[in-house]
Amino acid sequence: KNNKYNWRPAVYGVLIKNNKLLFIQPCWDKKFSLPGGSMNLGEDPRTSLKREFLEETGNKVDVDKNPLFVDTHLYGDPDKNQYFQRISLYYKVKLISKTNKNIDEETTEIIWKELKKLKPNDFTYFQQNFLKTLL
Repeated sequence: KNNKYNWRPAVYGVLIKNNKLLFIQPCWDKKFSLPGGSMNLGEDPRTSLKREFLEETGNKVDVDKNPLFVDTHLYGDPDKNQYFQRISLYYKVKLISKTNKNIDEETTEIIWKELKKLKPNDFTYFQQNFLKTLL
């Protein structure tokens, strides 16, 4: 409570096709993640999500105007004395095109899976509240 928290906005994309959800296996967690991540300072959320989605999946997407869901979490690393408040914005996205662009080193696998075969706790801690509403 007495620690200084840094603001950390993040955006995530929800791409569903034929009742299958696209998500990634990140290198930094054993659980799955929706494509997306931290916004750069001064970056519009939708522009940020287009960039993150392309970096992590190699896909160009169009992003809905308004988020589907907004969530927030406090987290930190006491050993490093670093604390953050993350606000996560979740947007529905539509696939525009696949590219030949190499995905970044954070993505170890791109996965499509049927919605009915997924559980919220399959995903990273930050995304589980949203996935409870989606699944």
